[in-house]
Amino acid sequence: MDHNSYLYEQFVTTHRQELEREAEHYRLLAHVRGQHRHTIQLAVGKFGSLLVGLGTRLKQYEHQGEPALL
Repeated sequence: MDHNSYLYEQFVTTHRQELEREAEHYRLLAHVRGQHRHTIQLAVGKFGSLLVGLGTRLKQYEHQGEPALL
């Protein structure tokens, strides 16, 4: 192997490693964003369930003729 071939092999190896690190970085970033999105979806879902429950209780109080308590 001559000197230029050796340098080229080193360049290719280094470049591949950099690309692999960059790909791993983007995989981790996508994972974190996915977790964040999931957390927001859970919070919105729980808040929606709370509102539905409060609405149901308000309707029950209305039908009983009692004032609604918040």
